[in-house]
Amino acid sequence: MTSVRRVLIDNATLSGVERIMGISKTINLNNVENDIVCLEKLVTAILFSDELVVIDDYKDEFRSSRLKNFEFVTFSRPDEQTYSALANEAAGFARSMSFSFDGSKPVGDIVHFFEALQIDSQLRWDVWVSSEYLTLCYLVADPKSVSYETSVDTILRNELTDSRLVETDRCFHPTLSVVGRPEISDVKELVQALYDENPNSRGADGKSALQRMVFGYGWAAERSYFYNAVAQMWDSDAYLAPMRDAFCESCCRIDYPSQVNGLLDALAANSQRALAAILEPTGQAKFALRLPFFTAYLISETDNPKQCIELALSLRDTRDFQECRTILANLNHLSSADRTQELNRILKFLDQSCCALMKKYAVSTSGGLQISLSIGLAGINLGIGSKLDQLFRRYNNAPFVRVFRNVAQDMLNVERLGRLFEKVSSSVVEHRDATYSAISKTPRFMEHRESAYGRPAKL
Repeated sequence: MTSVRRVLIDNATLSGVERIMGISKTINLNNVENDIVCLEKLVTAILFSDELVVIDDYKDEFRSSRLKNFEFVTFSRPDEQTYSALANEAAGFARSMSFSFDGSKPVGDIVHFFEALQIDSQLRWDVWVSSEYLTLCYLVADPKSVSYETSVDTILRNELTDSRLVETDRCFHPTLSVVGRPEISDVKELVQALYDENPNSRGADGKSALQRMVFGYGWAAERSYFYNAVAQMWDSDAYLAPMRDAFCESCCRIDYPSQVNGLLDALAANSQRALAAILEPTGQAKFALRLPFFTAYLISETDNPKQCIELALSLRDTRDFQECRTILANLNHLSSADRTQELNRILKFLDQSCCALMKKYAVSTSGGLQISLSIGLAGINLGIGSKLDQLFRRYNNAPFVRVFRNVAQDMLNVERLGRLFEKVSSSVVEHRDATYSAISKTPRFMEHRESAYGRPAKL
C-alpha cells in the first residue's frame, strides 16, 4: 500500500532548531541540550514523513522569519471557528490535570509527569542566617552533578516562553490543590499560606521551580491536546517538542503504569530487540520502539545542523525510510476484521524495519550506542474514560493513535554524544547577555531532614 504520510511538528521544536542552527541567538546556554533534542525531532519527522506541516499561529512579529527559515515545511491554520473551539477544549483539558501537594511533596497527575522526566522535587525553606526563602527544589543524588535537572528545568522555561508567542488569552493552568486545605486553589494562595505560617519567611528563592513547573506543565498539556487534535483532523501524525512528549507519556503512565515500565524495561534488557508490544483481544496495543538517535548519524556525516537537515531531506526518499513510512501508514488503515492478527503482522514488519535502521544508522560513541525509545498506541477503541481517552478523544475508533519519544533517553543521548556534541552545537550564536540558568537543588538524602541550611516546607 502506498500512502502519503504527513507529520505535524510544533513551533516549539522549530524554535529549538533555530537556536541550534544559529538563526536565533541563545540567551540561556542550558538550552543547547534541549535544542539538540529538537533537532532530533525535526530530522526524525523529515525521515518518517512525505510532507511536514506546522500550525501557523505565532504572533505576527515572529511568524514571518519562521516561514522563511523552513521553506520545506507547509504552514497552515484551521479556520478561526475550528481553531477557537480546539483551543478552548485544550485549555479545559489542561485545567483538568492536577498538580497537588501532600505536605512538601507533589502528588496527583504531576507525579507521573515527573516519572516520565525522571526527576523528583520538594517544597523546602532555604535558610540564610535567620531568614528563610521558599523554593521548589530538585532532589538530586549529587548536588555537583545536576546537568540533567538543569536541562529539564530549561525545557520548562521554554514552555513558558512559547506560551507568550502564541495568540491566546485562555487559562491553561492545571488545577492546584493541597491535601487537607480545600481553600487553596492556585499557586498564589499556596505561597501566601506558606508565608503566613512562617514568621521567618522572606519571600521566594529566585531559583525556585514552582511557578515554571505549574505553568509549564499546564502549557505542555494544552499544546499536547491541541496539536494531537489538529493532527487527527489533518490526517497527520504529531511530532511534538520534548516536554509535550513527556506529557503524553505521563498520561500513559497514569493509565498503564506497569505496562509502560514493562515495555521500556524489555527493550533496555535486550539490546537486540527493536520493538516490544502488549496486545489485547480488542486489537488495542501499547508498544515501545527502539530507533537510532539519527542526529548522531547525521552529524557524523556532516559539519553542522543545517547540513544535518539537508542530509535528512535527501535520505527520506531512500528505500529504508520509504518502507518504514509504508508500515506506519498501514497502521492508520487497519480494518476492523481480524484486527489483532493484522496488528501483529504490521508490528512484526515494523520490528524488522526498525532493526534494519538500527544496524545501518545507529552510531556508537564513547558513551555507548546512540538509541532512542518511543511509546506507541495502536488499536480501534480508545474509549476507556481515562486521561488518554481525554487526550486522544478525537482519535476514538481510529486504528492508530501516535508514537511519542522518551525525553529522558534522548537527553542521555545528548550527554553521550562526546566529540559529536561540538559539531552539532558549532552553529550556536550566543546572545550578548548569554548565561547559564541556575536551579535550586537538595541532596536526596535530605528529603525528610532539616539542617542549618534548609528544611521541608509544608502546611
